[in-house]
Amino acid sequence: MKRRQFIQSTLALGATATLGTIAGCGGRGSEPQAPLPFNPGQPLPWTNWAGNQACVPQWRYAPANEDELISALKVAQGVIRPVGAGHSFSAVTTTDDSMISTDLLTGLVSHDPVTLQATVRAGTRLNALGPLLAPVNQALPNMPDMDYPSLGGALANAVHGTGVDFQSMSAYVTGLKLATVGGDLVTCSAEKNPDIFQAALTHVGALGVVSEYTLQNQAPFELTEVNGIAKVEDVFDNMEQLCRENRHFECYLVPYSTLCSTVTTNIRQPGDVAVGEDDPDGANTLRGVFEATTWIPGIGSDLYDFVLSQAFSGTTDMVRTGPSHVVFGHPRLMRFREMEYTVPAELGVTCAREILATIKSKGLGLSFPIEFRYVKADDIWLSMFEGQDGCTISIHQYGDLDYKAPFAEIEKIFWKYGGRPHWGKIHTMTAAALAQIYPRHWQDFHEVRRALDPTGKLMNSHLRSIFEA
Repeated sequence: MKRRQFIQSTLALGATATLGTIAGCGGRGSEPQAPLPFNPGQPLPWTNWAGNQACVPQWRYAPANEDELISALKVAQGVIRPVGAGHSFSAVTTTDDSMISTDLLTGLVSHDPVTLQATVRAGTRLNALGPLLAPVNQALPNMPDMDYPSLGGALANAVHGTGVDFQSMSAYVTGLKLATVGGDLVTCSAEKNPDIFQAALTHVGALGVVSEYTLQNQAPFELTEVNGIAKVEDVFDNMEQLCRENRHFECYLVPYSTLCSTVTTNIRQPGDVAVGEDDPDGANTLRGVFEATTWIPGIGSDLYDFVLSQAFSGTTDMVRTGPSHVVFGHPRLMRFREMEYTVPAELGVTCAREILATIKSKGLGLSFPIEFRYVKADDIWLSMFEGQDGCTISIHQYGDLDYKAPFAEIEKIFWKYGGRPHWGKIHTMTAAALAQIYPRHWQDFHEVRRALDPTGKLMNSHLRSIFEA
């Protein structure tokens, strides 16, 4: 799997060698693959991490402090878009006009040993936060496992980990500074400029550029993560108990298979030791087996499930243990494209069952495991978890295969269950539909947005589509 225990078993490799790698699922994708051609003397192209979004900014800025950030916003021409690590799959950062990078706005600004709060510059990457906070005896309460994004980009899109007792990372922000296109630097919190603060907690880069965040942290702690293989229906039947009994629980559903990978993460106990090794290339092994078996008429998907069942019969759980920031994060060694929706928590299992059934019945070309997680409700205006506990279901496709057709089929299922799309991931929802699933604060957010950016300088075509700007 993407980072889990789908190891290269002898049986799986044997099946691949015997049957060959005959691709039986979907065509190649049409999006440009990084890097785009560069013509000497012309502006340098920009491409996101996934390779499905690209643009050619005429002007680039990389401010190293707040004064330079404000100056950049004042002089920037055309459509202005901020960019962090480029890990958004949607077109939230693209512009052929002015791009402002936060790469130089990094590091720890200050910390409070009593409240366990820390102020961090917005360009700091998530995987740098743990080592940055550890020397001042602080740690993030939770993190996503993909820890390459910048803090600012992650929080702008309500990034999250997993755990029924944990909210998105945006909910742990107690203050921030927002640089606006008008040249102001606005200090915000629940007490100071509260409406701007609420809007800025999940703002999709539509209000300005956040220069720094104050985070509510906790004392450092260690975790033990256990990765296992289970029958997917057993996991679904016991989902409530698995979520209640573990600090963090998630699973990876395998299309065309009765198996899934389970991941339980809890506070490290005396005697916990690492067992086995993470396999960042495991998804490629899974793909090889899928392509080697599923093309066979009539029996392909059943053969695929049989091969996996045999390969993982009796396998030992893989265990990782150590400081929280080390255990939370996992490497990504292959390019993929992703669509993620959050449905009401109580509908998560039903929605997932329908997705798996649809993939199989329609023969959709998806073999990449589906990530399944729970996140606690918050009251952030444009958070996917606003007003309701959520179940997030993440659909992936390999970077060189077509994702549009299978994603379109599955997206209709998400809509059926009242799903809210992740702002930084692939989706086709537009403003009219989005307003219906954010009934309480959609207008509140846009009143703040229009006040801070009355001429729409931050609105690229994607943001105009989702916000009707």
